[in-house]
Amino acid sequence: MQKTALTTAAALALATFGAGTAFAQSSLTLYGNADVSVDNVKVTKGVALAPGVPTSAGILAAPGRVTRVSPSGSSQTSFGLKGEENLGDGYKASFVLEGQLGHDTGALGQDGRIFGRQSYVGLTTPFGEVRLGRQYAPIFYSTAFVTGERFGATDLFIEGGATNNLMVRQDNQISYWLKAGGFTGSLAYSPNAGAYSKVNAQRGGSASSASGGILGAAGAGAEASDSKVGRSVGFFGNYAFDSALNATIGYHRNEFDDASVSVVSSKLPAAAVAGITLDTYQAYNLGIKYVMPSNGILLDAAFGQGRYDVNGSTGDGNLKIQFVAAGIRVPVNQWTFSGQVSQIKFKNFTKGKDTGLMLGAEYALSKRTTLYARAVQIRDDEGTASNAAGFTLGGSPIGPVQGGPDVIATALGLRETPVFAGAGINPGGKSTYIGAGVRHTF
Repeated sequence: MQKTALTTAAALALATFGAGTAFAQSSLTLYGNADVSVDNVKVTKGVALAPGVPTSAGILAAPGRVTRVSPSGSSQTSFGLKGEENLGDGYKASFVLEGQLGHDTGALGQDGRIFGRQSYVGLTTPFGEVRLGRQYAPIFYSTAFVTGERFGATDLFIEGGATNNLMVRQDNQISYWLKAGGFTGSLAYSPNAGAYSKVNAQRGGSASSASGGILGAAGAGAEASDSKVGRSVGFFGNYAFDSALNATIGYHRNEFDDASVSVVSSKLPAAAVAGITLDTYQAYNLGIKYVMPSNGILLDAAFGQGRYDVNGSTGDGNLKIQFVAAGIRVPVNQWTFSGQVSQIKFKNFTKGKDTGLMLGAEYALSKRTTLYARAVQIRDDEGTASNAAGFTLGGSPIGPVQGGPDVIATALGLRETPVFAGAGINPGGKSTYIGAGVRHTF
């Protein structure tokens, strides 16, 4: 069995992709990434999400300061197997089984799914590759191919997909990949990428078709007749102009089919559920990355927009979201210094926004092992309280809601993991992360 190091999400995407290429023999590869750190996270209280839903209700981030042993600080801890068999004449069969765990407790990530990151079978032909199974959403790659970081808990480029978990991974995906010259692209469809007809922040053992759960919850991808909930389509394209410059585009659309999206808290009365129903969500991303040939300095940027179409909304009640991020990585011998800025905001609704700043340093002990440190802060501007989307509380209007996309998407279960590996952020508050750790790829 051979071992190989996969250090970026883009490399994982192409791990089995090689249209038209012949291989001398079949192979089985064990690969992975181990990332663990000690961090200190401070979360401020901020303000209430809405009248009757205070931060003390347990639906938002617990204010205070905590020191943690934390997984995936600079990159996602993962393990996987991939195999391929050359069938001759430009044909190849392949598979990928990839999971995620936390080194702090040893528990499986992705709600306990052993291969929750990716689990698919592929067939490469002279005309491209078809993959079937759980895979990354096409739009995910439009950011993965340009970020200078590795999509860990401190990579601010992940904010672009954070407000809809179906923009990250999808159950039941059918995808087609093509590589031609400097172009790499994919098209994908899923009958249910992972959505219940009730969406809320419950997950793990608390999530079910009856009670609902987060977008992408384990079991949420079960297909049902006469239902469009979770149905998703998307595409991605990357063009490498040369070894220094590449640009990306991605598109995503998923159906909610009148799914109810709610804030649920055990500390509120059973009827006190702030809910809306959604029709569709669609988004696009653009990205660019440039590596200076003379010194290896990397510059990158991403921009995107998305929109939740809300049923029965008043006025301009559809939730319109805009995202932008930029970064730099400067290598100096064994050291690498990095920085990122990001902002994700509602263009309407509350007009709240979440602004992030990251500073980082890494020291390479070897090609596979790196020490790193990160200092990151995300600040929420709650904006102007709004009820244009038509939230209700126990059947009556809930009144004005406030907060940026990070806050509201987490409270509603549209976002899988709160910022900084679960620390979270409150409306009108800020969350600060300072940590140092070690990363090893194999």
